Amino acid sequence: MTNQDTSRKLIDTTKRLLTDGTPLESLTARQISSEAETNLAMINYCFKSKDALLKIAVDEIIAEEFERHCHIVTLGSSAKEQLRELLLHICSAMIKYRELTKLSIPYLMLNDEISLPLDILPYIKMHFGATKSETDCRVIAFQMVYTMQLIFYRAEDFLKYSGINICDAQQMQNFLDMQLNLFLGGINDEE
Repeated sequence: MTNQDTSRKLIDTTKRLLTDGTPLESLTARQISSEAETNLAMINYCFKSKDALLKIAVDEIIAEEFERHCHIVTLGSSAKEQLRELLLHICSAMIKYRELTKLSIPYLMLNDEISLPLDILPYIKMHFGATKSETDCRVIAFQMVYTMQLIFYRAEDFLKYSGINICDAQQMQNFLDMQLNLFLGGINDEE
């Protein structure tokens, strides 16, 4: 088995353990390597640390959730409505995998290439048409994505500050609508 095969097996095993409900805090390198039927040392050899492996696994889980929902388009719905549906699915995944995303959000916000806003950029450009420049739309996408990431990361503090429990599905939907109206304007697309 090549190092690449071993890496893939470790990532897939970690993803399976996490999505099957193994708590992040109790998941050990020994458990991952045992389940993957690899030598324990391969985690450090392939990834430098268990945390690096966990970050990759969590990123893939969230990316798969995004891919599962990014092509869902309700016929006849506006760009804003389509973006809302997409973001609802992503936010639901963030709630579902909340403990896992706490591991990757700081890295995404502070170190990773800024690419996540590009996933929602087409909806924002479609919403504004020719009324906003490419740069304006990119900044709006950035603000929306990074605001949501920060709020999910600091959910308890945000609850104390705003009274909004972002981990409650209904409050999260209300907050998302508030954000869409703030960044895209109005209560609906006609305003």
